Amino acid sequence: LINILLYLSESTTMAPATPEPIASTKGRQIPIVCPGHTRPLAELQFRSVHENDEKRTFLVSACHDKMPMLRDAATGDWIGTFAGHKGAVWSCRLDPAALLAGTASGERLS
Repeated sequence: LINILLYLSESTTMAPATPEPIASTKGRQIPIVCPGHTRPLAELQFRSVHENDEKRTFLVSACHDKMPMLRDAATGDWIGTFAGHKGAVWSCRLDPAALLAGTASGERLS
């Protein structure tokens, strides 16, 4: 079982009237383990989108196990798996709105 280990920087808050960040959260990283893949990863891509005054970041992973996965990058929570490839998946991309995903593999089409 292959784990994706993310180190996310905790958001730095700004005091309302000063340009200086509040020191207590500056530079802190939070590790997130994302289990699920069974073979080595070929590529990861992050995509941030703003929707209804809310920012969400997605993570899509290409893997040799033939099963690209989509996750919430802030929490590592699994959103879904793209099934159907018959060979290792070498590349993955999300469109700018994170509504479409594209994957590429080494399989032959008949």
